[in-house]
Amino acid sequence: MHPGFRNSDGTTRILYLWDQSASTEASYGRIPAGYTQGAEYNKDDIDEALAQPDMASSLKIVPVSDRGSGHGTAVAGVAAGNGASSPGGRYRGVAPESSLIVVKLGKQGSSFALTTEIIEAIDYVVRKSIILNMPIAINLSFGNNDGPHDGNSLFENYIADIKGIWKNVVVVASGNEGDSRHHASIKIENGRSQMVSFAIAENEINIQLQVWKHYQDVFRININAPDGSRIDLNYQAGKADTYITGNSRIVVFYGEPSPYTISQGIFMKWMPARNMQYIMPGVWNIGFEPVDIRYGIVNMWLPTIEVIGLSTGFLSPSPDTTLTIPAAARNVITVGAYNAATSSMASFSGRGNTTDGRYMPTLVAPGVDIISAAPGGRYSSNTGTSIAAPFVTGSAALLMEWGIVRGNDPYLYGDKVKAYLIKGARWLPGQTGVDTQAGWGTLCLKDSLPV
Repeated sequence: MHPGFRNSDGTTRILYLWDQSASTEASYGRIPAGYTQGAEYNKDDIDEALAQPDMASSLKIVPVSDRGSGHGTAVAGVAAGNGASSPGGRYRGVAPESSLIVVKLGKQGSSFALTTEIIEAIDYVVRKSIILNMPIAINLSFGNNDGPHDGNSLFENYIADIKGIWKNVVVVASGNEGDSRHHASIKIENGRSQMVSFAIAENEINIQLQVWKHYQDVFRININAPDGSRIDLNYQAGKADTYITGNSRIVVFYGEPSPYTISQGIFMKWMPARNMQYIMPGVWNIGFEPVDIRYGIVNMWLPTIEVIGLSTGFLSPSPDTTLTIPAAARNVITVGAYNAATSSMASFSGRGNTTDGRYMPTLVAPGVDIISAAPGGRYSSNTGTSIAAPFVTGSAALLMEWGIVRGNDPYLYGDKVKAYLIKGARWLPGQTGVDTQAGWGTLCLKDSLPV
């Protein structure tokens, strides 16, 4: 219903809206063909809802709204809002006349959407763009720390493969983990034990720590609690073990290589034990005792700040390789954030490179104090790489309009768009080359147009 996503005659610019989180009642007869959940609404449905005399009547026809933080509304506003209801249309987005396909992701209880739901969402919008015979720029302002950050997870491989289907560009936010202290990296050598320390803040209910290593490396792990107790982990690939120390219960699972990566993940989850409400706070130590080391690089990630905040973190963190997943995927445009008012990097912006050595992020866009659409027809200030990414998504849409829609270049999609954006990017003050913070520099669509 936001004016920023409507045409001048009041009709919607949203061609399709799929609410994956819709109730069973709302889903009746509206589950998109080929999928198993949610409710789909088309432009006619939305226009009918917009023609109603009040919001209650509108919501009976299309019972979908942004009742959360307004994250999706703000992201869409930067990419494609037209600024309607803002003074003089001042807060319009990058591609203000574009059509939209919107997917409201499902949620499992109070948790974030499953990656399988995001895969289905991407599949859905690509299928629709083929039916509509329209190029599509896909925005993913989403990320987590669940994986080896080498672009080889099943989720990331799916996104990378999308490049070969239809005329699309996929843009991903690099995440807000740059200064979170949620990543640590060490080099283990034969004959020398090492220890990594991290603090768990007060009132944490559960914490997950992921340890990623090359499968051929073998080492023993011990966990030392703040109360001085110690547990030695048993190595049993493919099996979970539970340990009790202090007032905390720790579940450990040793993963195996997959068809997609040679890396091995070791997953540790802290939970309260013995009827306790919270995990034991304080400094925890993870000890590594080498047995047979051939490569030696070990990376560790705690959950993102959206899950645990900034008080829990490593005591000796690594700020690099703090981009979130799926920002490490191949064939995507990964976007970090900078402060346009000061022409400086945002300290929170997730950094590269990937653990397999690929340059990341691709480039950076404004991501600090950006005014965009908010629920209720309002506009509000937003900060984060989630807000930087849609600047690039809207720019990709404009490039494809110039090339494909206007007939200047029918092949201007995928990596060709990425190449043009890289060529047009400008160095930040003091930047002398591609780096792990700003990538190839700041977005400049004017210099990216091949004219």
